[in-house]
Amino acid sequence: MIGSLLCRASYRRFLRACDAPMDAQEKCLRRVLRGAADTDFGRAHDFAGLARTRDAAAMMAAYQASVPIRSHRDQRADLDAVYAGDWRRLCPSRPLYFALTAGSTGQFKHIPITAELRRDLGRGSLTYYGALDLACPAVGTHKAQFLVGSAEGGRSPGGIRQGFASGFNYSNLPWFLRSRFVLPYWIFTLADAGDRAYAAARILVERGDLGVLCAISPVNLINLKAALDAHPERLFRDLRAGTLSVSSAAAVPGRYRGRPDPRRARALEESWRRSGTLPTAELFPALRVLVCWQSGSMGYYLDELARHFGRLDLFEFPLSASEGLFAIPCRANAAGGTAAVTSHFLEFLPEEEPGGAAGTALRVDQLRAGASYRLVITTSGGLYRYDMEDVVRVTGFHRRTPTITFVSRSGGQVSVANERLTDRDVTAAMTAARRACGAWVPEFLFVPCSDRRYRVVVDGRILRDAAQAPERFAALAGTLEGELRSAAKGYDFEREDSLLEPLELVVTRAGELRAFLDAGGGPGALPSAQVKPMHLARDFDSHLRFTRIATYAA
Repeated sequence: MIGSLLCRASYRRFLRACDAPMDAQEKCLRRVLRGAADTDFGRAHDFAGLARTRDAAAMMAAYQASVPIRSHRDQRADLDAVYAGDWRRLCPSRPLYFALTAGSTGQFKHIPITAELRRDLGRGSLTYYGALDLACPAVGTHKAQFLVGSAEGGRSPGGIRQGFASGFNYSNLPWFLRSRFVLPYWIFTLADAGDRAYAAARILVERGDLGVLCAISPVNLINLKAALDAHPERLFRDLRAGTLSVSSAAAVPGRYRGRPDPRRARALEESWRRSGTLPTAELFPALRVLVCWQSGSMGYYLDELARHFGRLDLFEFPLSASEGLFAIPCRANAAGGTAAVTSHFLEFLPEEEPGGAAGTALRVDQLRAGASYRLVITTSGGLYRYDMEDVVRVTGFHRRTPTITFVSRSGGQVSVANERLTDRDVTAAMTAARRACGAWVPEFLFVPCSDRRYRVVVDGRILRDAAQAPERFAALAGTLEGELRSAAKGYDFEREDSLLEPLELVVTRAGELRAFLDAGGGPGALPSAQVKPMHLARDFDSHLRFTRIATYAA
């Protein structure tokens, strides 16, 4: 009750701020400038003088003139120095933690989490929980559960803990939020992904009052239900005995002992033997809301999510990253959210701008509905005019504050001729094609090829499904070609001019594509809370990495 009241009050304060977003943005920027005035970067750019500028518009303009927009590549040397121990170069205080996030090179980025940033993120989290509470009443009367990654990624050269931000946040929640969740943190540190999914699902099944299930990616939710479907008899044994059977070790010691429930085990087993499935309504009888990202390539998996869980309400996971929190969702069954004007100072580069110092960055009061922008952030964690290299689209306005949704990573165009395909194009084409053909393709990768065509790599596991006969994939290849021409006009032009050949569907050995995609999530085996789909390869002829089983021409 106390937690719900505090969260709702935080959300109502946020709504009031949405009536005057630039007042909130002024407070954010002044807070950052004052806090970082004594850093090396702050002294070099006169943050103290900027913070004393009385006029808000003049302060913001002077800050934008003084500090260039920089990507992670541009700031790499400074951030590496902070990671090595020279935190005063950028940060207002010694980092509490380094969040690991995979960069475009496949190497981890190390994002400093300072006490100041943690406070800002904490306020944003309260606001988000308040929005979820009000939009989905099941939150207040039932338990909720977020699926997170492991915070146990070792230590930096300076001895500071590191790992995934979601696990760090989960293990450091205030008591009134932590009491709403079910799973012990150690579950998320199990080494094996299958064990993590099964262990989380098995414990949640024991609870009859789980109302909200949350993950960053819909794939994580799908994997949780799939773990039960793959091991029904294991679940029945564990429920009967009150045990949790996993074989992999956890980075954080822990043990679980549940209440033996032979009656529940027998009821589920009878349903399974009768229908061949484990009905979601019997596994999680109080479940009403699923929380996950719905925008960008994540939208491809929403149909499969509904197949596993039924048509429950969806609530968007906040538009966020290890670097910060950028939008607060406010409505159920709607992608995107309201720009988080009380968390960080936000700027937006029109998508067509070249970026860097030459780009014209706009404030939240200068955005246009329907336009797309690259997100630039200034935070209390040592990031100043940091180009997130994420493209967002303005979908409207909530009061006087823009609502935004994630579109894609910037700079993601691929061309064989001059078609300029994007991840968005290929995801839209596959979504339409597999719906038209009635075929489910859990993983796919469009590959540009030197013989002037695209090959679409799919995993050989799809051939194990008797309902997905080979002739269905021949039809899928032809339908996919047509849908791609419809979704991407540049592709259609180049095909019309015979500068591109029709695509081919390439089925590879079972498990190879999944292993390849998993390896793109960063080095090491740290348990993650996020599956980031990759649907468009940048490297030419990368289909040659895989063992080809079958090919279907469009």
